[in-house]
Amino acid sequence: MKKFLSDVGWGQSVLGFRPVTNVLQLSDLDIGFNKGDILCSLSAIDDGSAKEFIYRNGNNIYDIFIQRQGENAFAYTNVCPHAGTPLNMDEGRFMEKTGRYLICHTHGALFQLEDGFCVAGPCNGASLTGVEILVVDGNITVG
Repeated sequence: MKKFLSDVGWGQSVLGFRPVTNVLQLSDLDIGFNKGDILCSLSAIDDGSAKEFIYRNGNNIYDIFIQRQGENAFAYTNVCPHAGTPLNMDEGRFMEKTGRYLICHTHGALFQLEDGFCVAGPCNGASLTGVEILVVDGNITVG
């Protein structure tokens, strides 16, 4: 069962959120992942928190995070589309204080959790790059 971006299928939109069109597939990168490989268990991430994963292939570094919201998990690259900086300043903290939006702690841009779309800040209208994941039997896997 796909648990990525609130079960939004590619090219579909639910609840008024935009379909994610810029998606990174870990299985396409030369970092040793195949579809179905387990990244971590859903229970390894506290509800409302995130977990970062950093992978290296030669000179390329891939910094992603998985944000848990209840039984859903949302994954993005940890790069602000405006500044190119990581979104977080503290480990595992990507949400603003209400828990409704992801926030770039550099310039305060706000992103919808469900689709990574920027709704406020200097990159308004841009989107985070999504990472395709699945939640299968309580595990977060490469999609």
